[in-house]
This record gives sequence, C-alpha cells and structure tokens, in this order.
Amino acid sequence: MEDRDLSIMLLKNIHVFHSIVKVIVSERNESRILTERQFFALKKMAEIDKMELKNLSKVLHVSTSSLCILLNKLVEQGYVYREEDKKDRRNTFYGITEKGSEVLEIEKADILKIINKKIELIDEDKREDLYKALDLVFDTLIGTLNN
Repeated sequence: MEDRDLSIMLLKNIHVFHSIVKVIVSERNESRILTERQFFALKKMAEIDKMELKNLSKVLHVSTSSLCILLNKLVEQGYVYREEDKKDRRNTFYGITEKGSEVLEIEKADILKIINKKIELIDEDKREDLYKALDLVFDTLIGTLNN
C-alpha cells in the first residue's frame, strides 16, 4: 500500500468523524451546557491537576489567544479556576473546579447516550470489528500528534 492511499483513507475517515461530531452536536443542541471546544478543554483539564495556558494550548492544538477567551468564559461560569504562579506572576495555571467536573460528567453522559444509540444500529459482529479498528487507529496515531 502506498502512503498516499493511506493518507486518502485517513482523510475520508477524518471527514466521517467530523460528521459524527456534528450529528452529536446537533442532537444534543437543546440540552447541551458546553460547546464542543469547552467540552474538550474541560475533558483535558480533568485529566491533569493544573496546567499553564501555553501548555494547554499545545495539548489542545488551539492558539493561546482563542484558548484564553474560552478559559475566561469557563472561569466566569465557575467551571475552571485561574491561579497565578507565586514564584513567577507571568505564569498562570488553569484547572477544573468541582462544578466543572460535575458539568463535564453530565455532558459526557449525554454524549455517550447519543453515541450508544448510533452504535445500537450496527450489527453485533461489526461492533467488535469497529472497536478493534478504532483501538488500532488510536494506538497507531496518538504518537504522531506532536510530530
């Protein structure tokens, strides 16, 4: 298989995943609390204790300026806290609050409910194949994100 063929297949799948995200967003539009970007920012912050803006920006692959706007909104809503470094006031850390964790769990449950409805439409044997394929894609591509 040529690298180009693999790239074309990956591009097709990126489009499919993007479409799935859009369907999920539209189906939860009335009940949603967080935007798509807010959800993924909170999800990443839940995995860590606290992080500087520039490092969080790198991990989320978002510019620091747009992330700063997003985080300010989350701070206003009480989902994120902002903490200045006591040693170097130029550094600001962000972390998820208890309220943010609660909202994240609610949002996760809503999203998983929608995804589960879609998965129920897939034949049982295809579900197992899909799981294995997604696991392989994740394991294979996760290392390429920062290269």
